[in-house]
Amino acid sequence: MSDYYISFGRVYHDLADYTKDNVFSSRYNQIGNELLMESLPYLSDSSTIYYVRGKVALKEDKLAKSKQLYQRALELCDTTDAETLSVLLSTMAYVNRKLGLNDEAIHYYVKAAVNDIRSATKESVSMRGLATMLYYYKNDVNLASEYINEAFEDATFYGTRHRINVIGTLFPVFVGEKLGIEQVKRQTFQDSFILSSVFAVVLIIAIIYILMQMKHLRRSRQLLEKLNLKLSEANRIKNSYIGHYLDATFKLVNQLDNFVLVGQQKLDSKQYDSLSSMIHNLNSDFNRKSAFADFDRTFLSLFPTFVESFNSLLQPDDKFVLENKGALNSTLRIFALIRLGITESEQISEILGYSVNTVYNYRVRTRNKAVDPANFEKDVRKIGL
Repeated sequence: MSDYYISFGRVYHDLADYTKDNVFSSRYNQIGNELLMESLPYLSDSSTIYYVRGKVALKEDKLAKSKQLYQRALELCDTTDAETLSVLLSTMAYVNRKLGLNDEAIHYYVKAAVNDIRSATKESVSMRGLATMLYYYKNDVNLASEYINEAFEDATFYGTRHRINVIGTLFPVFVGEKLGIEQVKRQTFQDSFILSSVFAVVLIIAIIYILMQMKHLRRSRQLLEKLNLKLSEANRIKNSYIGHYLDATFKLVNQLDNFVLVGQQKLDSKQYDSLSSMIHNLNSDFNRKSAFADFDRTFLSLFPTFVESFNSLLQPDDKFVLENKGALNSTLRIFALIRLGITESEQISEILGYSVNTVYNYRVRTRNKAVDPANFEKDVRKIGL
């Protein structure tokens, strides 16, 4: 008889939850409580008695009293009765939830869900309640979505329309939130990808810029090395010429000093014939021809390929062929001085004893025979570099 009253009392309570209005729900809850109270005289199990009284207190909105009664029912409950234990645990969770004790509510929902899984009871209440608590109070959308799916499968398994409807109202909220989070994740990923791409492009540009700077630096270093080589070459030429002509100059000075001394003696002793012979010999030793020969030897020792390089700048039919490989002709001697940096025609004419017009004509005539007349003398100055 007690089972009859308790079963029908729960039916009316479920009917009140299903209706959820201000007219019929309160009446259904009242009938349910009356039926539960009718079961008490037939009950002998203490746990069930506390459960019935706790259920009545809950429907009368006496939450604190209901919690105390359900606590006693749990303490006295036969833990081997999995179905009754799950009902007590999930109801205890619901009471704590109504009291605002969220952590305690989650604790009891978890215990109820574990008990359902362990006993292979496809009951959706505990899993649905746990999903709701995780979503609203722990902001754990992923777990909430997973648990509400499990609750929906359990409700569908038994075909309980009321519970399917309740869970159906939660589906759009949970799934929509999860989709929103996924959208945010995708957007974050896209933004991160774009930022990474921009960073990669900037990095590549920076690397290219650095490589270009390094290449420019290498070119600058190579140019500097070439300039150093040119300076070294210029110093070598300068030192060679200075050494050679200092030696020649002092030799000439010594000879002239000796000539003056001996000449004065011969003049004093009126040895005029002997003095005339000395003057003739001096002119033979220091004539321009020997000076040119000395210049040619010195220059060709510094630039042994000058003639070949010079000919390479001329047209094929205008190249110079020298009978004496160790001597230069007038044209080559003029351009040898230009190679040494003496570029003014006036200076060249004073050194070689030619007129300025002669030097000028030699230069123009030879330039016109060049492969590249515009850059001919510039190319001559590069010979030997």
